[in-house]
Amino acid sequence: MMENPLSSHDAKPLACFLIIALASIVAWSALTAYEFLALGLYPVREEPPVFTTYFLLRSLFALAIAGTLVSVLSTGAAETSQCRGRLSITERTLGLATMFTGFGLTAVFLADPETFRAMAEEDSTAEWLSAIFTLGAGCLFAVEALIRARNLEGGRLRHVPVLIASGFALLFFLIGMEEISWMQRIADFDTPAAIEEINWQGEFNLHNIHTDLSETVYYTGAGIFLCLFPLLRETVRPGVAALDALLGFLPARSVAAISAPTAMFNYGHWNLIPIQVTAFATLLVMLAFGNAARLRGDRSEACLFGFLAFGILAGQSIFLTLGQRMIEIPNATEFKELFISVGIGWFAINRFMTWYKKGSFSALR
Repeated sequence: MMENPLSSHDAKPLACFLIIALASIVAWSALTAYEFLALGLYPVREEPPVFTTYFLLRSLFALAIAGTLVSVLSTGAAETSQCRGRLSITERTLGLATMFTGFGLTAVFLADPETFRAMAEEDSTAEWLSAIFTLGAGCLFAVEALIRARNLEGGRLRHVPVLIASGFALLFFLIGMEEISWMQRIADFDTPAAIEEINWQGEFNLHNIHTDLSETVYYTGAGIFLCLFPLLRETVRPGVAALDALLGFLPARSVAAISAPTAMFNYGHWNLIPIQVTAFATLLVMLAFGNAARLRGDRSEACLFGFLAFGILAGQSIFLTLGQRMIEIPNATEFKELFISVGIGWFAINRFMTWYKKGSFSALR
C-alpha cells in the first residue's frame, strides 16, 4: 500500500491552496448573491442543465477555480518529489472495477431508462449498498478511536487522532443511517407529525428537510474530500504537529482512483457551481496523477488515471447531453451516492489495513 509519510516541510503549496480556496468561496458567494437578487436563481436547486451563453460562462468560472486549485497542488507535488509510490495491484483493480461499474450503469441508462429508474428507487440495492459501505467505514473508525484511546502516545496533541477518528465514526454513522431513513421501512414505524410536515418526502430523516441543500453540501464535500484531498496529501506536510495529525487522516491516492465515478453522474445539480467545481477538479486530479506517473516512468498507472479521466469525461457528457431521457431528474444521484459510499468505504479500509500492517493493533493480540 502507498502510505509513506510525506517528507516536505514546504508549506507554500498549502498556503496557496487555502488562499485560492478562500478567494473562490468569496467570488462564488458574490455571484450567488447576484443571481439570487437579480436573476431570481435560488442558490441550491435541482433542474435540467442549462447551456445558454451565461451558464457556459459560469462553467468556465467553475473550471478556472478547479484548474487553479489542482494546478497549485500538482505543481507543489512535483516540487516536493511526491506521488512516487505505486498503487498496488489491488488498488488498480478496484479503480478499474468501479469505473467499469459506472460504464455498466450508464449503459443501463442508455438502453432502458425505466430500469435505470427502478434501480434508483428507495430501498434499492444501490441505496442499501451505500448505507452498508458508509456504516462499515464508521465501524472501522470507531475501532481505531477505541484503540487509540486505550493506547495514548505522544505529547500534548495525543488526543487529536482520537477525536478525528471519533468524528469520522460519528459522521459516517449519521450518513449511513440517513441513507436508509434510520431503518424506518424495516422497523415499519410512522414519521412523527412534526417531522413529516417539514420533510420533503415525509420520511424520518434530516437530509430531506431541505433535500437540495443537503445534497449540494454532501456531494461537494465528498467530492473535494475523496478526489481533491488525496492530491493535497501528496503535496505537502508542513511539519507542524497539529497539521501532521490532520493531513495523516486525508485519503490516499487510491481513494481518488476508486472514487472517480462520482464525477460521472451529475445532472439535476449541474447548474450549481460547487458541483461543477468538484466534477472538473476530479477530472483534473486524474490527469495530474496520470502525469505524475508518466514522469516517474510508471506507464501502467499513467494509463489507469488516463482511463479514469476518459471515463469521467465520457460518462458525464452522456448524462449532460441525454439526461432528459431519465424518467425522473434525481435518478442519477442515487448512483453518485453509491460511488461516494464506495470511496468512503475504501478510505476506511485502506487506512485500517495500513495501520494494521504497521503493528498498531499488536496490543490487542
